[in-house]
Amino acid sequence: MKTLYILYDAQCGFCSHCRRWLEQQPGFLDLRFLPRDSPEIECRFPGFVRSQYPEELVVISDEGGIYWGAHAWVMVLYALVEYREWAVRLARPALLPLARKVCELISKKRRDLSSLLGMENDATLAAEIRRNHEC
Repeated sequence: MKTLYILYDAQCGFCSHCRRWLEQQPGFLDLRFLPRDSPEIECRFPGFVRSQYPEELVVISDEGGIYWGAHAWVMVLYALVEYREWAVRLARPALLPLARKVCELISKKRRDLSSLLGMENDATLAAEIRRNHEC
């Protein structure tokens, strides 16, 4: 495995902030980010049905493995140099239920977190950049 494709909600400030943070982290694997509504997903992953994972983070490996929810977060952490040990710990049967609950809570409250913390989403930032660079 060399690459993880991370399907994230580009309309969500929290998700967009996480994407920007992850891009800055040193990794063992290449992380590529695709907005959940990107048409590229259907081209790159024929047969993948987004509606099966409506509100969850989804990670797809270059080997075809599909991970969602807590398993997706563990895979992302596993790809990072500084967080691989945490991923191994969280993947253990004793801690995975806790990781699952935390991921479910964050997934349900991510828009509230975005608003509370003033996190702008990628779509808003892209529009702002275009607006500032108009002649």
